[in-house]
Amino acid sequence: DAATTLPRCQRPNTQIFKAAEYTMRRMSTRRETLARRWNGGANATLAYQARLVELVQPGMRILHAGCGRDKIGVSKPFTDRCKVVGIDLDPRVAPLFHSEFHLGSISSMPFDDATFDVVFSEYVMEHVADPAAAFREVARVLKPGGRFLVLTPNAYSYKSIVAALTPYRFHLAMGRIRYGRGHEADMYPTVYRCNTARKFRRYAAASGLRIASFQRITNGPTWFVKFPVLFEVFDAFHRLIERWSVASPLRCALLVELAKG
Repeated sequence: DAATTLPRCQRPNTQIFKAAEYTMRRMSTRRETLARRWNGGANATLAYQARLVELVQPGMRILHAGCGRDKIGVSKPFTDRCKVVGIDLDPRVAPLFHSEFHLGSISSMPFDDATFDVVFSEYVMEHVADPAAAFREVARVLKPGGRFLVLTPNAYSYKSIVAALTPYRFHLAMGRIRYGRGHEADMYPTVYRCNTARKFRRYAAASGLRIASFQRITNGPTWFVKFPVLFEVFDAFHRLIERWSVASPLRCALLVELAKG
């Protein structure tokens, strides 16, 4: 063929090509295995959902704060045994949410005092401009003994640091790379005003809530699934901060449970 007519020094080394192809296949298989591991192991969203299942009892009235369209099915499983209510600032959510929906901010909610047994929000607090008002409102609408479960990025994780230091258009570009076009509609500007233990303690104390539990959880190198070399590097980093307690402040997410009374 054409390759054999080239001088030996210019001929492609098929052994190198085969070795590279084999390495890429191995890395792809490893990424799939690790992705399954992170989805079934140290995963903040799964931990959040598992705790919510423990908290919610039949007959309760529960509030999904910043519900969006509930695309990962956080509150939908409870609709057959509880009164589920959602609130969100995005008017596009109204026809998409599966239960009673209210258009509004969690910093100023249209509900009576002591209405809900459980209030919960996932990846919302990083978007809230006035956390003090949000905490006061949650405390107001919670029944005595009620719980507020929050999942939010940790301000000291590399993901949050990059997000805080880059413009919103960069976030949209990364969203297109990771999720494909069309997902930009679900991406909102972040402010990170309540994403540390100190700030949670401050806002909880000021609103009359107490912190029942506080966890830092690693999600895994989810940003880099499409980038083999970076995935391997950050997988090692995530395993380190998962196993080494001294490095726990660098984990991806905060899972915080607050109680009223």
